[in-house]
Amino acid sequence: MQSSKTYGYCATCHRYTALTQHHLIPKKTHKRIAKSIPKKSLEETIAICRVCHDGIHDFYDERTLSDSYDTLEKLVNDDRLKRHFAWVAKLKKGIC
Repeated sequence: MQSSKTYGYCATCHRYTALTQHHLIPKKTHKRIAKSIPKKSLEETIAICRVCHDGIHDFYDERTLSDSYDTLEKLVNDDRLKRHFAWVAKLKKGIC
């Protein structure tokens, strides 16, 4: 039986682990902003581990993510998230 998980380096903590796709513009906000931005932008994702992904959504709601954190650069430069990603980077491999 083959695993359907994708493995690679997390874009935020840089660990090699199982990855999830994080929509830079959360799906819940697509209807609200669909007319104001290109469809391609709505579909943009980054590959990150589950621990980083959960941390992003724990710190910020979908509207804040959509309005203020719609790029990888903005996410990794946020002080709160930067501390979280640094903490995750120290976790043992395979914790995700």
